[in-house]
Amino acid sequence: MMNDKKLKSFLFVFEGVGAVFVAVFLAAYLGGLFYTPQTTVLHSEPAFRIPLAIFGVIFLVLGFASIILAVYNRGKR
Repeated sequence: MMNDKKLKSFLFVFEGVGAVFVAVFLAAYLGGLFYTPQTTVLHSEPAFRIPLAIFGVIFLVLGFASIILAVYNRGKR
């Protein structure tokens, strides 16, 4: 079972990665709407696609890890 300090650190990292993912996603979406003459979305540009893929995979893995930890900690109580 994880102690409170480790659990808080894990959740802080999980939320931080999620915040970065959402920030990059919004930058790609809103940047295309406000800074180009068309209503294009910049998700396919490598400058946005690569960070979205990296942070998306990390966020997904941390999400699965948090579910596993929740089930594991629930069984220990």
